[in-house]
Amino acid sequence: MRFKYELTGRGWASGFIEMNSNTFYFATSYITDALDEMLKALILLNPELSPFPVSNSQFEWNEEPGGTVWKFRKIDDLLHVQIMSFENLRNKKQLVIELNESCSILEFSEAVVQALDLLLSLHGKEGYKEKWVNYDFPTNNYLKLKGFVTKKN
Repeated sequence: MRFKYELTGRGWASGFIEMNSNTFYFATSYITDALDEMLKALILLNPELSPFPVSNSQFEWNEEPGGTVWKFRKIDDLLHVQIMSFENLRNKKQLVIELNESCSILEFSEAVVQALDLLLSLHGKEGYKEKWVNYDFPTNNYLKLKGFVTKKN
């Protein structure tokens, strides 16, 4: 399991997710608080982090006008990830299922925390805000997830 997320320009981020030898490259824009929405969706599945855990969550990443919908499903200690690309995110004209894989929720969380550790070391909170424009670095949810990962290792 590998996850990379980097700021590529003012209001743009790109990266990739690799699960079970399948890789999906993505981009997202500042239209949504992309990183925090991913963290919230992940935290909602975890009974150690969420007071009211759920078994399914999802979020959208905009690429103007297209984008992706990421669906998470927790089955015991496994996290199933399905990513669908849309030509137009507003009307949900589906293009393709980009990724449909599972791994341990801990493994996924570790990969995300490592990517965000690197993002913070490269840009800091102020640099992140300057590049991402509309949103601050999602410190609270990042620290929740990092605490979970640290406790488990």
